[in-house]
Amino acid sequence: MDRYDPTTVRAQVEADIDRLFEPWRVGRPERWSPDPATKLLVSLGYWLDAELTRLGCSDVDRKTQTAKYNRLSRTYDVWQAAAGCLNEVLDGTVEQGRVPHRRWG
Repeated sequence: MDRYDPTTVRAQVEADIDRLFEPWRVGRPERWSPDPATKLLVSLGYWLDAELTRLGCSDVDRKTQTAKYNRLSRTYDVWQAAAGCLNEVLDGTVEQGRVPHRRWG
């Protein structure tokens, strides 16, 4: 399998954005319309989850990589973060046993 890079990840998400975004629309008013950045970000999250499943990730690895993407996407480029998480799955280097940092209490 070829490695993922940010440009191909973005191209794949943008090519199928309406189908990917459809679950987010459920229960919203008919005339509701999100801004383009929200639509891209939500669609990327759904695409990443589907792609991890397609790659045959175990449920634990899929949750680990989704959580890692959510952490990294707050600081770094979302497309690079998604590509990096998928490449770790391909390389077999998914971090196991990570202890979350707790800030309070």
